[in-house]
Amino acid sequence: MDMMTIAKIMTRAPVMVEPKAPLREVRRLMAQHGIRHVPVVSGEGLVGIVSDRDVQEALPSPADPRGATGFAAAMDRIAVWDVMVEQVITVTPRTPVAEAAQLLTDHKIGCLPVMEAGRLVGIVTETDMLRAFATLLGDLSGFPRLEVSVADAPGTLRDVSRLFADVPQEVGSFVVGWTEPASPGKPTDRVLVLRFQAGDPEEILRILKGAWIRVLSVKGPETDRTTTGERR
Repeated sequence: MDMMTIAKIMTRAPVMVEPKAPLREVRRLMAQHGIRHVPVVSGEGLVGIVSDRDVQEALPSPADPRGATGFAAAMDRIAVWDVMVEQVITVTPRTPVAEAAQLLTDHKIGCLPVMEAGRLVGIVTETDMLRAFATLLGDLSGFPRLEVSVADAPGTLRDVSRLFADVPQEVGSFVVGWTEPASPGKPTDRVLVLRFQAGDPEEILRILKGAWIRVLSVKGPETDRTTTGERR
């Protein structure tokens, strides 16, 4: 299956900063480029990431008695390495977008640096993910839409996407997204929406049934039905 990968949506040659740079410099870069996350590199190696939240939390409050003078001094005194996150979760250009989205959700982070052969080659953010899913949903609007019930748990989105890694090319692309809880009485279950570039969803239904995933409904140009299946 031709799944969308990070290479197709990432920002290449991302803005970077050195660990020893003062917060004034990273704030300037964020304002200049309209970004909220900056990878921290030493040589060609990724050593951390700094966000606008990290910077704001390190700086004095506007109510600080030292006022503007203290704020300016802190921006020059505090270095990026004092506030950056060192344990960084990364992906590669070949990582499926659905798997990367699951990482953002599971770890409650806003971006993922993209690494290739030990070098930083890009960055992908929550905004990039939303744009990608919005584009795919539009492109696949005329194809079948399946709703399935799955556990609202870490790794679910990744596991579902991997089910279709070996689906024949003619089935095409797919996109997934969370919607509402499966039912008021099942707050731990969620409805997962899948759209497939396929006129006949039978192969997809077979795979879902084989994985004991409960299919709630199938809607599309040639079919519109509610169905039941095994529960994962």
